[in-house]
Amino acid sequence: MFHLRSALGSVAVAAAVVFSISVTPLGVTTGVSAAPFTTPVARTFTGDYSSGDFSQWPSVQTKDYNGSGADYVPSYSASIVPDGTYGRAARFEVRSGDVPSFGDGERSEVAAGNETGGFEGQTLWYQFSTKFDPGFPQNHADLGWGLTNQWHQDVGVGSPPVAWSVGQRNGYWSLIVQKQSVPGAYLETLTLFEIPLDVGRWHDVKMQINWSASDTAGWIKLWLNGVPQTFTNGADTYFVRTLIPGTSTVYYKEGYYRQPMQPTGVLLHTGFRCATDQAAL
Repeated sequence: MFHLRSALGSVAVAAAVVFSISVTPLGVTTGVSAAPFTTPVARTFTGDYSSGDFSQWPSVQTKDYNGSGADYVPSYSASIVPDGTYGRAARFEVRSGDVPSFGDGERSEVAAGNETGGFEGQTLWYQFSTKFDPGFPQNHADLGWGLTNQWHQDVGVGSPPVAWSVGQRNGYWSLIVQKQSVPGAYLETLTLFEIPLDVGRWHDVKMQINWSASDTAGWIKLWLNGVPQTFTNGADTYFVRTLIPGTSTVYYKEGYYRQPMQPTGVLLHTGFRCATDQAAL
C-alpha cells in the first residue's frame, strides 16, 4: 500500500496562461495573455529521523518486523543513534541469516510511499546522507549484490530501476540503473557513477531525476558533498530510462538489502528529503 503525505515548502510565483476570446466579423479568435498566480513548491516527504524514531516512515522491514514505522520497536537491525554532524541518524545492521519471513534476501530497510517517486515526465529533487561503518565489507562485489538506497517500481516484480549499490565493484558505492523492458525482464545494468566507500565518513548526496520510461526523456543529475558530478559517460546529465515500461511510478527505500552472505554489515542514513524544487529540500 502506498501512503501519501506532504509537508509545506516554499512558494514560487509562476505565470498563468489566460485565454481571451473576441468576436470578429470573420468569427472567433483567441489571444493569450499572462497573469501571475502562485504555485506551491513543496517538500513532499521528510525522513531525516529528527523525531528520534521511525515514525516519519510508513514502513520498516527487518528480519522480524514488517509494518508501520510508528509502531516499530528498535532492535539491532534498525535503531536511531546520535550523530555529531546531523544530530540523529538511523543505524542499519544486517547479519548473516537476517531474512524476513517474506524472503527476498537479507535486509533492514525503511520505505516511503509514492510521494517520493515521480510519474512519467515529472522531475523531483532528492537529498540524503549515507555513511558506511569502518567494518563494512570491502569485498562486497565478490560476495554478492547489495543495495543501500533505491527507488522501487510500484509493482513487486523485478529490481529497482534506480539504486545505489555496493555490489558492483569491491570497495565502491555505485549509482546504477537496471534497464528493463518490463518489470523483471532485464536488458542491462548501467553504472552511472561510483566512489570509494570511504568508511567512517558521510557521503552527502543530492539528485535531480526526471522520471520517464524513455531512454531519451529520462535523466539524472548528481551532486556529491555540494559539488556537481560528471557521470561515467563524461556528461553532467545522464539520459536513460528511470522508470520501467509498464509501471506508473516508484517509491524510495533506504537501509541495507543484500544477497545472503556471512559478514555483518552496518551503515547509517540520515537527512532524506524529497521535493518538487531544489529550494524546498
